[in-house]
Amino acid sequence: MSDSRLPTHLVVSGILRQISSEGGSGVILAKGDRESGTYVLLLRDRSGTVKLVERRPSADFGFEWQVTQEETAENERKIYDYCDRRSVQDDDLWVIEAQIEDPERFVAQMRP
Repeated sequence: MSDSRLPTHLVVSGILRQISSEGGSGVILAKGDRESGTYVLLLRDRSGTVKLVERRPSADFGFEWQVTQEETAENERKIYDYCDRRSVQDDDLWVIEAQIEDPERFVAQMRP
């Protein structure tokens, strides 16, 4: 590995443990490259609203987590279709889905 980033499978495992420690539940819907894959989160709250959260470049040349899509339970298929299209274009993509009490707080405390 040429940089100091952790392998993706370890990052994903850590995210799932964090979800579990906060009383939520998470599953991997798609597995990408173990070492250098990218990953997105689908976070569902108690009302059924689904938020797509992606790690994006920030103004300070680092990264930050951003909610890029949000759909009600009735329209959640739009987010799954988007993830399917992304997976076709990027076979290194990991898709993690979780049900968690407060998705906004969870995203705010995540490290990019």
